[in-house]
Amino acid sequence: MSRTKQLLANVGLSALAATSGIANAQPAARLRGVVYDSVARAPLANASVRVFRADSAWVGIDARTDASGTFDVTALRTGTWLVSFLHPRLDSLRLEPPVARVDVVEAGEINVTLAVPSSASLARALCGSRAEDSTAVVVGDVRDASGRRPVAGATVRASWPEWVFAKNEMERERVARVARSDSTGQFVLCHVPQGTTVTALAHAGRDSTGVIELAIPATEYMVADFVVDRMAALVTGDGAGASWRRGAGAVRGEVTTADGKPFVSAVARVLGSGTAVRTDSNGVFRIADAAAGTQTVEVRAVGYDPIRQLVQLTPGEPIVASFTLDKSRATLDTIRVVAGRKLPPDIQAIERRWRRGLGTILDGRTVRERTSTSLTSALWSVPGVRLGMRAGYGNTVYLRGNSGGDCIPPIYLDGFRFIANGLSLDEIVPPSDVAAMEVYTRPMQRPAEFTDLDDCGVLAVWTTRFLGNIPVMDPRKRKP
Repeated sequence: MSRTKQLLANVGLSALAATSGIANAQPAARLRGVVYDSVARAPLANASVRVFRADSAWVGIDARTDASGTFDVTALRTGTWLVSFLHPRLDSLRLEPPVARVDVVEAGEINVTLAVPSSASLARALCGSRAEDSTAVVVGDVRDASGRRPVAGATVRASWPEWVFAKNEMERERVARVARSDSTGQFVLCHVPQGTTVTALAHAGRDSTGVIELAIPATEYMVADFVVDRMAALVTGDGAGASWRRGAGAVRGEVTTADGKPFVSAVARVLGSGTAVRTDSNGVFRIADAAAGTQTVEVRAVGYDPIRQLVQLTPGEPIVASFTLDKSRATLDTIRVVAGRKLPPDIQAIERRWRRGLGTILDGRTVRERTSTSLTSALWSVPGVRLGMRAGYGNTVYLRGNSGGDCIPPIYLDGFRFIANGLSLDEIVPPSDVAAMEVYTRPMQRPAEFTDLDDCGVLAVWTTRFLGNIPVMDPRKRKP
């Protein structure tokens, strides 16, 4: 038994038994009980209950819970009995069937409540979490895509942005939690924030799943499994150093509009893997060279909200998926009322560069109109910009270099050089936080504020928080 299951079995189930209503001349006791799921906070219907002798496990009585989670055993003779139950819910929660003891000493009625441990109890047993922590524990296993064998020693990583108060101001930083799978492939990831979405992946050596989004519920416990393709190849696509994984994972998808019509020429891809393809006249796409395992399929089109779907790909076994694209929803930015006061220096500088017309500048509203999920996707139609897939969430931005080939530009975030450390800009900044984006595709266009020795242009991103929630506006359209 794995360490995880041992801990969960030790938490076990609670059994509260009380003898009452003793009747005279009854040869056996009556056992009445309820099976309750404390994680879902609801009775557990259709559970298979087994009551058996402690000294003779083969001597027993079977019962099944009804819609209200109750069961009834009418003839239980004196002695020590053990009570347990089976249900798919135990498997989904990675729990061993727990056992409770019932001592029958005389005829009468015994009431017992069997309960799956609560989320808080499981979190405390696995991570020592306190109820006021507002954090969750994520458990699951890591397996190989080909034979679904456990992968020992794999690393599972989850990350998310957090606001931190430091130096009398709020700063945003990326927080991560890491766990390793044991000899059975199981892992326990502790202290993940509740009620939010985190990005996560699992890797074993150079083999990795795709980066996926995990919606953490507002409870202390959840299960998430990862499947790693150990046979996928890492391919470098061009001289700029972009790479992605290719394998034998296949997806056949159908894309429709909100009214059910086939969507033609939508772009579909497995994030960080395989070849990006377009839907045909029937709204169908086929991807045949993605890495297998845990992946995310993304479908997008200009003017529509991109949609993503988590999939588990098996080599040589295509899966079928359906997608419906909805029109992008327009969002309103804050109205800027200056009333004679000066704009912050950074906004003045952005609008001064905008007036010169050397590069391409997008205000926050334009960014959100072009994309709703991946920030860099707003650059798809900017001249001189190309987006490439990366081994993970988000895109790699390429600009035209002076030598004629593509180059990866330096990125400035709120005026400071962005140091990636393996993360993409898309993982750090959501479109909703952006006040403006500046793109200068050639080195000769690059403003003096963004000094860099690279033979490439530059990409600058400004957030609403840094600019004091004051919108950036095109000065060329402003009335004199």
